[in-house]
Amino acid sequence: MDSHQKKNSTHNLFMLQREIEHRNQIEKLASIGGFEWCIATNDFWWSKQIKDILKLKSEILKPSLQDLISFIHPNEQKKIQSALEKLPDDAGSFRLHTQILTPDGVEVPILFMAIFETDTQKIIGYIQDVTEDYSERKNLLDTLSKYRGVMSGAGDAIILMSLEGSILEGNTKAAQLFDIEVEKISNLCIEDIHLPDDLDRLMEHYQGALWGQDLLLESIILSQKGHLTPVEISGRPINIGSEKLLVIILHDITQQRNAQNDLKRSEHRYRSLVNEAREGILLLDSTGKIIAANPKICEATGKKRTELLNQNFSDITEFDITMSPIELMEKSHNTNSMHVEGLLNSTESYPSPTGFNIAKSVNTGHVQYIVTAYDLSAVRDGEAERAELQKQLFQSQKLEILGQLAGSLAHDFNNLLSPILLVSEVLIDESKGDELLSRNLNNINLAAQRARRLVGRILDYTRPEDSEPCKIDLRFELEDMLELLRSSIPTTIKINRQINENSYPCFADPDQIHQVLLNISMNAAHSIGDSAGEITFTLEHEIIPEGSPIMADFEMADGAYAKLCVSDTGLGISDDIIDKIFEPFFTTKPQTDGSGLGLSVVMRILQNHNGAIEVKNNLDKGATMIIYLPLLENNGANHVK
Repeated sequence: MDSHQKKNSTHNLFMLQREIEHRNQIEKLASIGGFEWCIATNDFWWSKQIKDILKLKSEILKPSLQDLISFIHPNEQKKIQSALEKLPDDAGSFRLHTQILTPDGVEVPILFMAIFETDTQKIIGYIQDVTEDYSERKNLLDTLSKYRGVMSGAGDAIILMSLEGSILEGNTKAAQLFDIEVEKISNLCIEDIHLPDDLDRLMEHYQGALWGQDLLLESIILSQKGHLTPVEISGRPINIGSEKLLVIILHDITQQRNAQNDLKRSEHRYRSLVNEAREGILLLDSTGKIIAANPKICEATGKKRTELLNQNFSDITEFDITMSPIELMEKSHNTNSMHVEGLLNSTESYPSPTGFNIAKSVNTGHVQYIVTAYDLSAVRDGEAERAELQKQLFQSQKLEILGQLAGSLAHDFNNLLSPILLVSEVLIDESKGDELLSRNLNNINLAAQRARRLVGRILDYTRPEDSEPCKIDLRFELEDMLELLRSSIPTTIKINRQINENSYPCFADPDQIHQVLLNISMNAAHSIGDSAGEITFTLEHEIIPEGSPIMADFEMADGAYAKLCVSDTGLGISDDIIDKIFEPFFTTKPQTDGSGLGLSVVMRILQNHNGAIEVKNNLDKGATMIIYLPLLENNGANHVK
């Protein structure tokens, strides 16, 4: 080493010793003792001044962190230990006012501070003897005794807090709020009474209070027993001697929160009732302007809520009176409610008949109207239906009278036919030698017999007594009905028969079956009208096996059935009404031509006979009615309902 290097080394050593002496002097003047703890090697060092603060009589050759913590007051050791262990993870610092116990058992107030250096992975800190500050503070706190009477009688929790966040004193309400004894409030700090997630926000609030900001903040107080209490926090700074402190008022708002929650629940229930109501509901101001509307009224008018809120009640309604109901109620001071019927306009359909219940309400001095609107369409339809039923009743009564008249005429006509038949038969016997005369007389006799059979059918149809079910052959019933049908429909309609010679034994009411056959046939003829056309009657046996789809469609039993198809070449049945033709009173005929009861009666008769009827449109044109009647098995009788 040359002389120059040696000179530099001596200078550096001198400067280092000088810096250490300065630091020792500063520590002694400030009553501060420093320490370092290397986490990786667990090496620990403390300065000479710590020995003086701890009042040690002899040096500890190799002090450790636990040696230092052992001098901390037992009530604070865990807090210091936990804070030091969290420093590497938080990469931060902390400071805490606490106390140490000297070997002589003397309590010394200190300020404990530490910081973590990431570069060196060391915790560096110091402890400072604040006995003088603590004594001064104690003297200052004694001067607060004159305020304690006020604090103890206050209805809110009041605490006195230092700038470092330590709680110095509190009243009885504060002790109740913190679930702690009054004497132990001074052991708490801000971290002990607030939720960790809320600390940053509260520190900003307390900082603002120090600057004189008069602010209110809602937060949650965490008691020592874990209870959570909502509070409203306000604070203001005070100067006691040379120290600046914060007076914090914690106002319990539990009842206020509960009332707000009850109000919200009540409002939610009210809104749910209004929004889910089956009636339309409107809220109007004193001029009739809509200020609220529920979904039902929006649906009825076909408008969005925002559209309704820009309109007046008179814009969406129509009344027979010249003055609107709102104007009537406004001029009539004694009327607080009104019921009126009118029309509710809709953008999607015609105006609908609607009833309106209007009630006046006074809210904070302002007049409002609550309107409940309910649809009267069903009521109007019911009235129309009752009127239609009354017309149909009159029509059926007229038909009954006409039936009685037809029966009376049939009797008279039958009496007129008797001498024709009798005389024609006598003349036939006497004209055997004259072939032309005999043939003409036979034609007269046959025509009279057909007329008598026709009269018999009219009498059978109009006689009031009920016939009993018996064994019949559907083929014979059909052929008899066709003779009557031929004389009842226009000659432009051709009747086709596809009926074999098989027997179709059924157990049924012949009059009712005759009614079914005639009704189906007349419907086919009506479908053709005065135009040329054909009606085809097809009668055949049908075996319906178990599990057949038709069994499920018509609730029929499996077995042998007579199947009658009546097809016409008329206009057919439109798809939108084909499912309605068996409904009572449904008809496509003019009001004077039909009552709408025919096919519904046909269906009921067939169901009572355990049969069924269905209708289909033909591929080319016209429609086909298909009738099923159960056949007798082994000459037994099927059950008729």
